[in-house]
Amino acid sequence: MIIKSAYFTAVLATALALALVPAAAVAQTEPQTRIALMPFLLGQLESPNALLVKPLSTPVANMAVDNRGLPEEADRVINRLLTAALKQRYAARLVPWEEVVTAYGSIGQDPLNDTPRKRAIQLGQAVQADIVVVGTIWRFREKGAVEGVPDSPASVGFALYLVDVETGARLERGFFDGTQKALTEDVLGGAKQLGMGLRWLSAEELARFGIKTVLRKLSAGMDR
Repeated sequence: MIIKSAYFTAVLATALALALVPAAAVAQTEPQTRIALMPFLLGQLESPNALLVKPLSTPVANMAVDNRGLPEEADRVINRLLTAALKQRYAARLVPWEEVVTAYGSIGQDPLNDTPRKRAIQLGQAVQADIVVVGTIWRFREKGAVEGVPDSPASVGFALYLVDVETGARLERGFFDGTQKALTEDVLGGAKQLGMGLRWLSAEELARFGIKTVLRKLSAGMDR
């Protein structure tokens, strides 16, 4: 009786172990959502206060651009900042920036007929990404950059959109449109509200804070 009991116990333990192996293997090999950051587009698709139903269907050539608020390096800086932030959170799932740049450069681009959605889908397919982050930037102004106003504060405006590559659907969108207030006018606000102390911020510091703020809103769409 004891021998039979021990035998059946061993058989049961083996069966349970075998049953658990496939589940563990599936959990370990289950594919994760791949994320790609498309190079930022210069201009504004919509205002945070006047949202469009299909902003990503706007032709790239129709994006509103104010070159006075956009220095030449603005897109490179914001691309670098956002790539670093995404890499910190989604390292294994983020398509390497070098791969994105190469693929994006190989896509035939026609500003009159291209839309941000179209470019995002093409890029996603080229790098085998599931989600593409589309960014637009319309302002990246340093402190004192306004002509005739030496004390003008830094100001940054950008938007981020998540596009599902398979369906082309917009999953999420978020905006940052921030201008630091003069410290003399708002001693308890301004930079202190940004958690950076009472001091003047550079446009890059303001953009870094904005990226952190917007990504918190978009995280649900990327944590699929």
